[in-house]
This record gives sequence, C-alpha cells and structure tokens, in this order.
Amino acid sequence: MREAIGGTWLFQIVIFFILLFTGFMCLTINHSKAYGVKSEILEVIERYNGVDLSTDSSGSVVLEEIANILKHSSYRTTGKCPADVTSSKNKLEIVYQGYNREGKKDKTNPAFCLAEVKMGDKNGSDIPQQVQELPNMRYYRVVVFYQLDLPVFNELFMFSLTGDTKVMSVSR
Repeated sequence: MREAIGGTWLFQIVIFFILLFTGFMCLTINHSKAYGVKSEILEVIERYNGVDLSTDSSGSVVLEEIANILKHSSYRTTGKCPADVTSSKNKLEIVYQGYNREGKKDKTNPAFCLAEVKMGDKNGSDIPQQVQELPNMRYYRVVVFYQLDLPVFNELFMFSLTGDTKVMSVSR
C-alpha cells in the first residue's frame, strides 16, 4: 500500500513539472512572436515617417502594410489598449487607438494599439528649448499582446509589450 501511494505522488510531481515546462515554453514562444510583430510594426512606421491615426487601413498605406504583416504571421493574440495618459505638468497626452488584424479601428478587441506622442507645443513654458523650436516632433508608441496559453487550461494570463519609434518630424 505504501508503494502505491508513493508512486501516485511521484506521478503527480512529474505531471506538475511537465505542465510547468509546457507553460514556460508557451509563454516564451508567444513572447517571441509578439516581440517580432512589434518590431516589424515599428519598422514600418519609421520607414513611412509616421502614420495618420485618423483613418482606417483603406486610407493609410502604413496601416495596410501592418495589416499585411499580421495576416502573414502567426500572431493571433488580442487584448485591451492601455488607459489614455494626460499630464498637464509635462504637456503630454497619449491617446491609444486599437486596431484589429485587418487594420481597422477596434476598441473592443484590438490586435495592437498605436499612440502618437507629440513632443510639445510652442506655448509650453516647461518644455525644453529644442522641442519649442521643433513643434512637429513626435514619436509613436506600439502595444502588442501575448498570453500564457496552455493547451488544457486555455488563456491564463495576458501580458502586453510596448515599444516606441525614434523621434521624427511629421509635416501634419
């Protein structure tokens, strides 16, 4: 009887470590996919020197190319965009726009989120002199998602990955 109970405990410990290892591998693979997609999105935005966030993919070459990247990749995760940030001290405003895999705006279940961050305006007194002289300087923030997804338990945890483009001059 003692041998049977010991074998059961050993079997449960082995199953636990197999699930732990599988979860770690799933998390690593999903993180790698999300990181690759984030890098490609940032590269496209920098190549076209910005993106017009007021249009859907039908009016923007950048969003069409990003949608094409998502269609040809194995990235399928969706999430929720971070809360918008408004800081009167730094004159910073970050408003996120969610987009689905087709490049259309989607607030409920976006595949990625974009925000255009303006470096400052001409009237800001606490803004550095270099930024006051170049009011059209801005960068873009991209948020993509990945999750811990075990085959039996499905989605357990949701994570996000954030990246910024270089600062660029936009003529809008």
